[in-house]
Amino acid sequence: MTFTHGEEVLVDGVRYVISAIEGEPPTRYRLLATTPHGPRVRWAVPAELRKIEAYTRQHADTAHVMRNR
Repeated sequence: MTFTHGEEVLVDGVRYVISAIEGEPPTRYRLLATTPHGPRVRWAVPAELRKIEAYTRQHADTAHVMRNR
């Protein structure tokens, strides 16, 4: 699985944005998240990252738009 700069990912159920990728192939990712207390920064290895399913699974979410025309 590949990940890119700016991609939103999940780690331990928390949504982060990838802000840096180190290594070749990628050996770790710097992640940023917003919290009520300010930003959260952490590093993660590829095995810890999960794609956000809502972004990768097809679903019909525009049917109501065509119905209302």
